[in-house]
Amino acid sequence: MNISSKNKTNKQNRLSTLEKAFKILEYLEINREKTRLSDIAHYFKIPYATTFNILKTLAKHKFIECEESSKQYQLGFKLFQMGNHVQYIRDLREVSLPFMRELTRESGETSHLGILMDLSLYFLEIIESPLANKTRAIVGSSLPLHAPAVGKTLLAFQPEEERNKIVSSIDLTRFTPHTIIDRGKLIQELNLINDRGYAVDNEEVFLGTTCIAAPIFSSFKKIVAALGITGDTKRINQNKPTLIELVQHEALNVSFQLGYQNKVN
Repeated sequence: MNISSKNKTNKQNRLSTLEKAFKILEYLEINREKTRLSDIAHYFKIPYATTFNILKTLAKHKFIECEESSKQYQLGFKLFQMGNHVQYIRDLREVSLPFMRELTRESGETSHLGILMDLSLYFLEIIESPLANKTRAIVGSSLPLHAPAVGKTLLAFQPEEERNKIVSSIDLTRFTPHTIIDRGKLIQELNLINDRGYAVDNEEVFLGTTCIAAPIFSSFKKIVAALGITGDTKRINQNKPTLIELVQHEALNVSFQLGYQNKVN
């Protein structure tokens, strides 16, 4: 067997294993009952060792649960959480879109909406500026939290204990000479962001590009997302105070739509 054929076979085997995992999840969902490994292996005509490895991986990532006493499997709570999360993300995106379009129209810059997921910044939506080159981020892509303005915003408004825990666990990759890679300095930056209510990415991800971001809060006054703009550094700096005000204004509008109230009783 040549190298090309071997690689093709390995790829097919990996795909086959993934398909088996999906089929097992569907099987557990349809049966709605706890099921033994032997039942699953027999139903799909899969070797016990293969079945065990698939179940072990699914259980490791909490997609399924195994009852220790009976060695029976059922769907895990993570799938329920993911289903609810997907709907919440869809709602958040739909609520934010009109305000993102308005932000891009008023600022002339690309606007983007991000959330914290798996200790990274994920972009839910991006509205491109008609005046600028295409942004290097795409919907569904991710970036580390410590460098982009949206990521720093998501970090800065976490509860202090959770924020410090995240900062201590993530890698502080250097993207440009301006990237903050010292954890102590990053904490100071996050405190400043929390105090003033917005974050600025001073060419910390891409040279020549500056970003401004502000938090979006839920009705429980918890940060759920961040809204930002990105553009050419010279252009942003020429009008930075006005742009900061625009970003904060539209982020607050989204927060209000989510039930947030900032009035002090």
